[in-house]
This record gives sequence, structure tokens and C-alpha cells, in this order.
Amino acid sequence: MPLFRRTPRSTDGSVVPTPHGPAGAEQVDVPPTGALEPLNAAELVWTAQQRGLVEELCDGSADPQAVGDLFDRVQATWLATEDRPDPEPLVNAFGVALGDLLVQRVPGLSWASYRDEAGPELVLAHPTHDLVLFPIGAVRREWGSAPERWLVVQVHRTAGTALAVLSGGEPEA
Repeated sequence: MPLFRRTPRSTDGSVVPTPHGPAGAEQVDVPPTGALEPLNAAELVWTAQQRGLVEELCDGSADPQAVGDLFDRVQATWLATEDRPDPEPLVNAFGVALGDLLVQRVPGLSWASYRDEAGPELVLAHPTHDLVLFPIGAVRREWGSAPERWLVVQVHRTAGTALAVLSGGEPEA
């Protein structure tokens, strides 16, 4: 699942302009049929739990470098383990961390729940633009094969692309 995705808004039915260029900003050929909703109470608690886990492991310093270094160490340890555990808890924690880092850098982005026929997924959405980001999906797609510094690069690249899309300019290459 790409990090950026066209998503209809119930307000006017328009779609996200598809960014061109950076990894994680791939074009989506089939417009989704889902809807965005505010996070419910359970989703708010769940994201807080994921956030707390990463902050604790980063000794309270959840900046891109600290989170990226932790991502690299945890992924390398997971890959070196012969009997690998289910990566989903790690994907979720790092997906929320990636999303939080993007929220800090892109004004207006906030967590939302995207619901379609496949079920709910937590995303980042903008209140006045049809921009929707899928940070947990991006981590899921890259987990186990992400190169070193992937998370740090992804934060900077995605924030730059999102800011360009929101300003109506061309996404950064």
C-alpha cells in the first residue's frame, strides 16, 4: 500500500492529487471507496500505547534520528532471529511513530480512521485537503527489507512531498 493515496472526501467528492516521484508516493490506479472518520476511543488508546512504547525505547527522545536508529536496530535484530516473531506489533509501533513525526512536520495533519471493504486502517488526513497518508501501511510494506536509515529518509521525503502537495506545487523529487 502506498504512503500517499487518493481518497474521496464526503464533503465534496474530490480526490488527492497523486504525487510524482519519491518512494512511498506511488500512484494509485483504482480510487478507493472508503471513508475517513475521527479516531474512536479505542483507537486513541491504541495509538497512545504504540507511541508510549517507542518513546520509552527512545528514552523520551522521539525525534527522527532516535526513532530511525531504533527502527534500524530492531529490524536488524528481528532479521537476525532464526525463529522470527510476528512483526505486526513492531510494524504498528513504528507506523504510529512515523505518523507522529509527519504530524509534527506537516501543519494540519492528524490521525484518522480510513474505513473501506478491507476494514479500518489508521491514517493521517488533512482537514481542508484530500491528502491522506498511510504510515502504518508504509512500514508494513517495508518491514524486513527496509535499508538502513529508511525511516529517517521517509520522514523527510514524505513531509516534503506532503508540504508540496498542500501548497499546490510540485512534489519534491
